[in-house]
Amino acid sequence: MSDFTVDSRSATPVYRQIVEQVRYLVETGALRPGERLPPVRTLADNLGVNRNTVTKAYATMRELGLIETRGASGTIVARLSGPEPASPEVALLDAVRAAVRSGMTPEAVRDAAYAFAQQAVPTVPTVPTVPTVPTVPTVPSVRAVFAECNEERAVAFAKELSDRLHIDVRPGLLSELDTSTADAQLVITTFFHLAEVERWAHTARRDVKTVAVVVAPHIRTLMKVAELPAGARVGVRYSTDHQARQVRDWLAAAGPAEVVVVSDPDPGLAVLVVPSEEPSLGAIAGPDTEVVEFGNVLDEGSIRMVATVLDEL
Repeated sequence: MSDFTVDSRSATPVYRQIVEQVRYLVETGALRPGERLPPVRTLADNLGVNRNTVTKAYATMRELGLIETRGASGTIVARLSGPEPASPEVALLDAVRAAVRSGMTPEAVRDAAYAFAQQAVPTVPTVPTVPTVPTVPTVPSVRAVFAECNEERAVAFAKELSDRLHIDVRPGLLSELDTSTADAQLVITTFFHLAEVERWAHTARRDVKTVAVVVAPHIRTLMKVAELPAGARVGVRYSTDHQARQVRDWLAAAGPAEVVVVSDPDPGLAVLVVPSEEPSLGAIAGPDTEVVEFGNVLDEGSIRMVATVLDEL
């Protein structure tokens, strides 16, 4: 799985690191009930760990009710033990349907719903005030950098976090951490690069906070490739050869399909993988080729986690 990594130097056992990171992906919705996890061999090869370690992690997750094994279907994310809570819209829809079935007209339902909503709003004594312009909550001025191996991805992630958290997150390359983080208090990266950033901080003796975020589509892309049969061909097209080869190597370990870097139309491709920041690269796909955008979407849980870290700085 390219959304996270493991650190053999950590005091936390590697199998437990796998368990906790999969649990996080499940809790944040990056992995949904029914989605397949890669086979033990595939995940072990992808993370560079012993297969027994992944076997122990999967066994632990089964005991916790996180995953379940369904024969030929493989290992999947377990469904919730109870019904999922309905959204407010679903609850309202159910109530409206019940009212109509009881004989109320749509107009009567509308008027009653409005009256009930008015009653539900807490009343607060009105005090004359001078009109003010709404402002966003003030956030301490934290100097943060989003570090990635690719400039376009670093810029995209940094901009999204800046817009969502109302702070200035600067993009930076992993190869330029010494200069791009000179005055930084926080370095944000993906789970795939977390160990590399932490090693840099340790070697450079930098007292800087590091936090990793989840990029959900990576796992879905890996799962799609893992499900393809032997003989199927997957193309990877990126604007730089280095990035294309890196993604090719990630996906090649997912299953029996052949994964190749392409630059020209290839009608024999079952899937064409392109970066989500450059979807136009998928224009060369033929009518029988499925285009899959890879990466560049931070999940909501990750954004909330970064906000929590900011509060602690």
